[in-house]
Amino acid sequence: MRTLAISDIHGCLDPLRKMLEIIEPSPEDHLIFVGDYVDRGPDSKGVIDFLIGIKNKYNATFLHGNHEEKFLLSHLDETDLAHWLDAWGGGATLESYGPNGFEDVPESHWDFIRNTQPYHETDSHVFVHANLEHDIPISKQHPFTLIHKKFGNPLPHQSGKIMICGHTAQKDPHLPLNLGHAINIDTDVGRGGWLTCLHIESGHYWQTNVDGETRDKELTS
Repeated sequence: MRTLAISDIHGCLDPLRKMLEIIEPSPEDHLIFVGDYVDRGPDSKGVIDFLIGIKNKYNATFLHGNHEEKFLLSHLDETDLAHWLDAWGGGATLESYGPNGFEDVPESHWDFIRNTQPYHETDSHVFVHANLEHDIPISKQHPFTLIHKKFGNPLPHQSGKIMICGHTAQKDPHLPLNLGHAINIDTDVGRGGWLTCLHIESGHYWQTNVDGETRDKELTS
């Protein structure tokens, strides 16, 4: 069994499709998606459709990102809507659904987003969208920390577990950032970078981009 983590897809369906072709998941593998499925890229609707298909076919866990939170809030509040459209790339998300805005979003997509998880924990790792406070138990972390706090230079968590996260994009050359006790795998596919999938047990990772290019490497310290 492999544990495979993917973060920050941001509406980029083609790199996601290509990634699944490359990694060829089996029913025994565990796919962990670390949040931010929507905004910026051209096909957020297609990404959610694809992820629902993955959910129905594979052993997969889906975490909640700040862009999912903003999508939900914007649906309910006009103030959040204006900010989402202007600053978060939300316009691309609505365009992907059709001419009628939120009316075109299927209920199955809202259900998928509402059912995403705040974190996922194993014996050795904890998967979150954004970050952890090092001295607070995982189950008691504040929601803001889990989905909004920038990566920075996090201290090792008191649990001794390795944190796998995204959220804070790693710019050119768009490689994961490995601190040993914390690994950031957001490599900015939504703004011209790469989508990363990390094989947790081996440290090997694959990358795809919107131009159809692929590459694979080993994590470095």
